[in-house]
Amino acid sequence: MDGPWERYYENGQVASKSIYVAGEQDGPYEYYYENGQLQGKGTYAAGEQDDLYESYAYYENGQLTRKSTFVTGELDGPYESYYENGQLTRKGTYNMGFPCGEWIEGDGTVTYDPCPPGLADGN
Repeated sequence: MDGPWERYYENGQVASKSIYVAGEQDGPYEYYYENGQLQGKGTYAAGEQDDLYESYAYYENGQLTRKSTFVTGELDGPYESYYENGQLTRKGTYNMGFPCGEWIEGDGTVTYDPCPPGLADGN
């Protein structure tokens, strides 16, 4: 596969949009519920999730569920998740797939090993 690619539900609604280069996802992608509501969006680079990812999954009201940052397919950078009412439930930073530094989790905070210097929002 090479170039823009779209997949559709039986009702004709777009299920997903992405771009392929030499058979791998490369560039922005979006996927949707059958009713047309956005379910998630992000970016791929050379077949791996990369950069900011936003999920609207789980909540029928279209509320943002999660914002996270990926580097070559691994959580690495700022992370936030939200309740259905939009209230922040969890916030912190990932380093190569593992939480680091201080996190807000529910009504409290949790401290993990320090984040390396220079990691966005790290300690």
